[in-house]
Amino acid sequence: MTKKDICVGLLPQYKIPAMKFLNNNKFNKKLVCNDDMIEVMINADQNECLGTKVINKDEDGAKLLSIDEISKDITDLIINIMKDKLLKEYILKQYGNAYKDDKDNIYIYSLKIFEQKEVFIRDTIVNRVYNYILNNNYINVDGFVKFRMKEFMGYISTIGDIALEEYLMEKDHEEFIKVLKYFVDIQQEKIELLRVHILDDNSFILYDKDGNKIENIDDEDIINMVIKENLNYEDFLISTLLTLCPKKIEIVNLLNDNCSKEIIETIKSIFGDRVKIILPN
Repeated sequence: MTKKDICVGLLPQYKIPAMKFLNNNKFNKKLVCNDDMIEVMINADQNECLGTKVINKDEDGAKLLSIDEISKDITDLIINIMKDKLLKEYILKQYGNAYKDDKDNIYIYSLKIFEQKEVFIRDTIVNRVYNYILNNNYINVDGFVKFRMKEFMGYISTIGDIALEEYLMEKDHEEFIKVLKYFVDIQQEKIELLRVHILDDNSFILYDKDGNKIENIDDEDIINMVIKENLNYEDFLISTLLTLCPKKIEIVNLLNDNCSKEIIETIKSIFGDRVKIILPN
């Protein structure tokens, strides 16, 4: 058995992710701390095959993990630094002043976007870490991120920018829904019951309480708005419901996909407890 000591160097500013890394009990480690650097010494087993987890014990009985396994743990550390430090710092630096009240929510959105890409990011990083520590006994995490993961720093800014855009769109949507909800609340109810059938082709048919098909919605303002704002079919359905302003709405969702479920949630957010979902026969 050949032992290999691997030293992981971390800047003091990465104290929180460093503590998560140190609390990992899977490997034998020694901690050295000073004002300039936090260093963790890990005992590894160099007699391993790529992709194969080999766990032996040294003369003191401590576990020796494979370089492959340690690479995954160091990757976890880097991922935590990217999410908890680098991404948050980018959001604060870029948007902290312009969106002072929204920066925390923008950061939450950025984490969701990061998690969507995390599998790809993790796989790429773990391969680079493995190849590096296979030939080096010391890895400075800050230097590794800056110089061997330059494109990932670009990802950080891209993710932050997309998060801002998506957050602002969602915020505008929520404010728009509030306006529509207020409009519905102050409007006089025009019909007792409206039945909405969302069809397989993503179109819809409207029926009154007696089962009669409602053919035309004669509202010049609504028609003009649909043309002017270039609204799609789903938007037109919402607009039609606002025009008819029913006391109760029953929805039969024959399409039953993400798109139809999303529009139903929008209708519910506007009309509240007036909406009832009817299961198709």
